[in-house]
Amino acid sequence: MSTSPYINEDVPLKFLDRKLWLRMMKLVKGHRIMLVVAFLALVVAELLPQFQPRILRDIVDGPIQTGNVSELLQKCLLFLVLVLVSFFLRYIATVLSQVMALKIIHKLRTSLFQHISGLHADFFKRTPVGRLMTRLTGDIDSINSMFAEGLVELAGALLMLVFPVIFMYSLNPVLATVTLMITPFLILATHIFRVKVRDVNTVIRTHVAELNTRMQEILSGNPILQLFGKSAQMWQVFNATNNKLKNLWLQNVRYYAVYFPVVGGITEMSIVVLYFIGTWMFFRDQVSVGTLMAFSWYMSMFWRPLREISDQFTQLQAALAASERVFTLFEVKNPLPSGTEQPKSNFELEFKDVSFAYESEQWVLKNINLKVQAGETLALVGATGSGKSTLLQLACGSYRAQTGQVLVGSQNINELDLQLLSQHMAIIPQDVYLYSQSIEFNICLSETFDQFKLESACRAVGIHDWILTLEQGYKTLLRSRGENLSTGQRQLIAFARALYHKPAFLLLDEATSSIDTESEIKIQKALQTLTQGVTSLIVAHRLSTIRNAHRIVVLH
Repeated sequence: MSTSPYINEDVPLKFLDRKLWLRMMKLVKGHRIMLVVAFLALVVAELLPQFQPRILRDIVDGPIQTGNVSELLQKCLLFLVLVLVSFFLRYIATVLSQVMALKIIHKLRTSLFQHISGLHADFFKRTPVGRLMTRLTGDIDSINSMFAEGLVELAGALLMLVFPVIFMYSLNPVLATVTLMITPFLILATHIFRVKVRDVNTVIRTHVAELNTRMQEILSGNPILQLFGKSAQMWQVFNATNNKLKNLWLQNVRYYAVYFPVVGGITEMSIVVLYFIGTWMFFRDQVSVGTLMAFSWYMSMFWRPLREISDQFTQLQAALAASERVFTLFEVKNPLPSGTEQPKSNFELEFKDVSFAYESEQWVLKNINLKVQAGETLALVGATGSGKSTLLQLACGSYRAQTGQVLVGSQNINELDLQLLSQHMAIIPQDVYLYSQSIEFNICLSETFDQFKLESACRAVGIHDWILTLEQGYKTLLRSRGENLSTGQRQLIAFARALYHKPAFLLLDEATSSIDTESEIKIQKALQTLTQGVTSLIVAHRLSTIRNAHRIVVLH
């Protein structure tokens, strides 16, 4: 039985990971028209502002010098039209990309949750819940940001780099070449910054997942920590992890604090070069004042997206890493794949030469031969670690035997559809899990139920009168894991749950170990009703629990 984690820790990914990008683009399938329209709207929206500096040049070199007011109004009106049309197209591109992202993420989150929910119980026993929550929330949100903003903004920023260069060269190739000579320094600074931020963000994501896991474990187990006086110690563990995360974020902030002043300095130097060379060319009648002003505008349009591109690349890098983790989770297969056969009506249970080990060759059960007739109640007793609970896990399909067969009727449990089989089984563990919902939901495990059947089950267990004393009766909301109930009350609700579903198989694992004497009397009466005609396998240490069993099997 494997105990390895379901997913490896984060590793830096190549930005141009072809396979990963192809998988990401598959998510867009069904939304391609929306994507194409958004992209075309963005292209035109970024292209139209490139004509604004030319209009400015024509205004400075034309109407302002000639005093032609009519021409000035025409140029200003054209300028205004370009602004309005560009604004409208940006709006269209933004709305379409956001809608597309919401649809993609809704489907992705639903599919991932459905996939995780369908995984076998063994997966959840070896996987921290905090990591799963990080995948379903933080990682999905990163992918959402990529589709909603990252790709669109990056495409817009790249277009804003290309278009100004084309228009500058069309105005004056010499001046364009001179002013753009400083660009390689900015590209180098941006590359170094992107690599540094990518690496630290990879470590940050790992620590965020660790912090989520720590918080979930500490909060869930806080009552135990308080009882043993370990709250302060666990606080130190949490604080150490939190401090690591804080220091990593500070390192990330320092990179930004260095990068943006460097970019600002290089940008200002380019403006100085532009006006120095431009003035020299102006006095030689090689450029006009309008051309210099247009170049100044184009330079600001060129430098602005360079500052944004690094952020967009970092965001996309985070989204790629998040998508890698999400896709890896999709690839997790059930360690115990379910069969396809439907269980027959013969509900006897047999263990035939069964041997089982959690770790290789460390046998918990070896060569077990045991048969429980349909309708028979068989009790399992023995020392701790003798394999009693393991037999129950094998009986419900949670584990698979390394050798031998577990037969339900004459059918091998490995060939049965476990979901269909579970509809005929009721398991009452020692640690009962209750949801943060009403008592009626926790018994029926559904929003729709038979009220008469529900009350009959509760009367049989002896908790109906107690439930009616509560202010909201059956609709009383329970806290997480039923913390506002006593241990005995939780066990009684578990018995009512089993009785309500009328199972063909009943599996009890030390279900009465925490019951007081008064509750035990109720349980004994409920057990007689519950096990009547039901194939029952009961693990217990109390003699009172198993005195009505047909047979008692002792495990050594």
